[in-house]
Amino acid sequence: MAHQSDLTSALDLLATVSKGKMTITLEGRPFVRLDADERSLDVDADGLRAAGLHILELAGEEEGMIAALTGSIHIANEMSERGWMLTLHQKGEKMLTMGRGVSRLTGRIGLNPLKTRRLLKALR
Repeated sequence: MAHQSDLTSALDLLATVSKGKMTITLEGRPFVRLDADERSLDVDADGLRAAGLHILELAGEEEGMIAALTGSIHIANEMSERGWMLTLHQKGEKMLTMGRGVSRLTGRIGLNPLKTRRLLKALR
């Protein structure tokens, strides 16, 4: 599992990017798109799986689903405070949004309830 300092370091890395755009491709498809001008980070869920990465591990799934939820809320709040927004896509369709621009009432995490099962499957 990732430590809290690892997550803070990753968020600090976003703060160092002041302008420009970057795209990382995996298997010929865009995997991560970073747009510092818009302060947005777009991630492809299928690319995560292909890269062997698991977002739920970063959020604390190994300690249980409650830890995963509170970890996700912490990440979303940190991103919002820093002015960044993360969007998770699968097959071109928005699955999850967190950070800037998402309501505080939902913990700065936005998702379509009808896509929850698909989202969980994509993240495992």
